[in-house]
Amino acid sequence: MASSSTKDTAHMTFFEYVASLELPLKEIESATNNFADENIIARGSYAHVYKGQLKQSGELIDIVVRKCLKVNGPVVVNDITMYKDLKHDNIISLFKVDDTKDQALTIHKYEANESLDKHLGGSTLTWMQRLQICVGVARALRYLHFGLKGDDSVIHGNIKSSKILLDHNWEPKLHDFRCAVKVKRHHLYISSNYNGTLEYKDPAFESTGGLTHKSDVFSFGVVLFEVLFGMKASIPDKDNWYFAQMARQLYDEKRLDDKIDPDLRKQMDPQSLKLFSETAYFCLMEHRAKRPDMERIVKILERALQLHQHFVRASIL
Repeated sequence: MASSSTKDTAHMTFFEYVASLELPLKEIESATNNFADENIIARGSYAHVYKGQLKQSGELIDIVVRKCLKVNGPVVVNDITMYKDLKHDNIISLFKVDDTKDQALTIHKYEANESLDKHLGGSTLTWMQRLQICVGVARALRYLHFGLKGDDSVIHGNIKSSKILLDHNWEPKLHDFRCAVKVKRHHLYISSNYNGTLEYKDPAFESTGGLTHKSDVFSFGVVLFEVLFGMKASIPDKDNWYFAQMARQLYDEKRLDDKIDPDLRKQMDPQSLKLFSETAYFCLMEHRAKRPDMERIVKILERALQLHQHFVRASIL
């Protein structure tokens, strides 16, 4: 049975879209061993997340099931609606759903290398792979901000490394659109509620009372520095913006090498690193007008990747 990524869902109503993906609860319970504790991946206020295996057309497919309480109904509807309308290679597709009396279940295919935050430290990812992942995520954000029809734009609202899944080829897939909003391009989305994770939140929200696409840019800048430093932005006993402030300070003082793993640093082309770190730095500007947009960011990161590829080829010859 085809997933939503292979169907033309643009002209479906929300209810037609859900009906096209519906899967009986009994099949989901069987796939997750009745939501057994040994199958749980994460517990949260929004949903509990389970792994499982679902048989489709005689083939076992690894899946991830988000079990959402009905109290979060509007959030679930928003998440599903976004998946209905968004189609991009670097955005995950909704695979199946089930909407029962007390809960809503959303199902995605399991990505073999899980989320980016689990691979920031250590030597699993080379600098080449890190650059490729960042370029892929940047392209997904460019699509959200500039790739929709007319002057529509989507603000993701919760960009962070745990929201970036990695497939078997380490290709990134952005997911979780429960905080996302659709707005007119370049417009301010006024809201009293910003649900983004503290360490990644746009500080300009406090003074403007709203979000723009530049809010995602700030969050992405935090992710870029996480990738560069090989560490999560969440640092115990530090305030919310400690990581971003530290990154800016190290850049200003030309001390980035203090935080970059020496083995990773040896892999880097100096010009590529300069472009990457400069881009990350300007993403973290407190004033939105000073931050680049995702069109510009994609071009710079693609150039940084190209320079590094030339550097690697030259070092082999």
